Amino acid sequence: MTTFSLLNIWASLPKTTRGQAIVVNGDPKGENFLYCNGNSIYIRNIKNLSICDVYSEHSKETTVAKYSPSRFYIASADKEGKVRVWDTVNKEHVLKAEHSALGGAIKDIDWTLDNQKICVVGEGRELFGRIFSFDSGNSFGDITGHSKSINSVSIRQARPMSIVTGSEDFSTVFYDGPPFKFKCTISDHQNFVNCVRYSPDGEQFISGSSDGKLFLYDGKTTNQIGEIGAPKAHAGGIYSISFSPNGKKVVSVSGDKTAKIWDVDSRSVESEFAFGKEVNDMQVGCLWQNDIILTVSLSGYINFLDPSSPGHPSKIIKGHNKPIMALAVSDDGSRFYTASSDGVIITWDATTSDNDDFKGKGHTNQVTDLVLDKGYLISVSMDDTIRYSSAASLEYSGQALKLDSQPRAVDSKNGVAVVASINHIIVLEAPGRKISSLPFKTEGLSVSIRPGGTEVAVGSKTHLHIFTLSNGTLKEKKSEEVQEVSALQYSPDGAWLAVASKNKVLIYNVDDWKEIVGGWGEQHTAKVTCLSWSPDSRRVITGSIDSHIILWEHGKFVGQKPSIKAHPLSHVNKIGWVNNNTVVTVGQDSNVKIWAVSN
Repeated sequence: MTTFSLLNIWASLPKTTRGQAIVVNGDPKGENFLYCNGNSIYIRNIKNLSICDVYSEHSKETTVAKYSPSRFYIASADKEGKVRVWDTVNKEHVLKAEHSALGGAIKDIDWTLDNQKICVVGEGRELFGRIFSFDSGNSFGDITGHSKSINSVSIRQARPMSIVTGSEDFSTVFYDGPPFKFKCTISDHQNFVNCVRYSPDGEQFISGSSDGKLFLYDGKTTNQIGEIGAPKAHAGGIYSISFSPNGKKVVSVSGDKTAKIWDVDSRSVESEFAFGKEVNDMQVGCLWQNDIILTVSLSGYINFLDPSSPGHPSKIIKGHNKPIMALAVSDDGSRFYTASSDGVIITWDATTSDNDDFKGKGHTNQVTDLVLDKGYLISVSMDDTIRYSSAASLEYSGQALKLDSQPRAVDSKNGVAVVASINHIIVLEAPGRKISSLPFKTEGLSVSIRPGGTEVAVGSKTHLHIFTLSNGTLKEKKSEEVQEVSALQYSPDGAWLAVASKNKVLIYNVDDWKEIVGGWGEQHTAKVTCLSWSPDSRRVITGSIDSHIILWEHGKFVGQKPSIKAHPLSHVNKIGWVNNNTVVTVGQDSNVKIWAVSN
């Protein structure tokens, strides 16, 4: 029986929001780091980013996660105030406990050094923070003293234990315990306190604020030791700080698009890293783990910094943190291209995962489809334009051609492209000259050009349409009632046409346009979103909003087809064959996954 096996997850980047800090936490052993996007927690190896584990058991959008000091558990939280504690030993990540901790989004989380208690802070109706036993949920004190949402928390990893929090009310509050109770308020900042962190030995803690200032305090008495980088550490708001393992240095990141490494004793800057001049270059999160420093840009890109080589990042991990809506695979399968709902286009090496983004001014809205032809990456978008960009130079074309109506899909062969739009079928030739535009009444959803370039299939809300294509002119030769043709594609040998209609898959023999009976039909439990033929024209693979991919082969499979839940709690948005035994899938979860498909 044919089976699927997951070869690689090229993971989503962290979700970011302008003006908000994100929390990136590390592994006590220094091997992994954690971040959130969508309903998932990502556990990535800091030295080999292709090693990734994804925990997707939250029913709501996740916000923060942190290892216990023992490393046996991870506590993760979501925007509705729920905390899940799960083990890291088993691949299944067995749930240990679940608690409704706050009445709103949890922004930060920390463990006590005995691995028994968790403190969460964030938004709430009555409380902005709680300290409780991770297994029973019993309270171990009160997190009070703030009048607005709490942004950050840090627990002293030494005895006597204490907690420090930072809030949107501009204050930092100190608690001692257990049981933990309010001790004092510190009001040195003039804006939101976005991050507070204890040094590894607990002797000091630092607060960073939207006022651009960093203050250093005694970890036991809360007396201010001094200001780091006075009169102002950063020109913009400080979103995150992280101590070095020995506590002698600290890294801070800011909306001024820089990261700075500070000497704690002298409270002076040692090195500075600049990330560019665009809004997306703002730095919103950071982590110092062993000898590796990483920061997160507003774009979601993960930057690796080398303290011995200041100035610019030594490595940048690019990708998507929004749903991936489009995919195009090169003819030789060596590369593929993805595009997301924010208009970002990324090129990937299909073997190594090395990637890069397209430079210049691109689409201003969601990219709905991609296709490669004659050295161009052709993209259509909800900004009502089509672009012909150089696949080799990774630069957006300088001009975008405005289309007659919003495009849904594009295909191109031998330099001639056909775009299925809401109200038109448009024919163009490279690099973007419109040849003809045919009014279309039934809302185009999908399009495929038959190898040879003389026939075009267009799917709509109500029909499957077949056109002849000659000298840039379309002429309809056949129309068949088929509901909601969300995807279709001619086989590479031109003999077959695969059609997705709602949750069904239909196969037509192109010679006589008879639908193949038997072995096809309903297998998905929800709408099929994408399909793709293998290069040898033997098999079709489909993806659906039911999270599954299914393999189809005429005459071979009787009854249930080989399938796998490829993107849990997510839609499979696009799918493509790298070769006859390897498939790439992309989803609403922003992940790229590579699958081996056995014969």
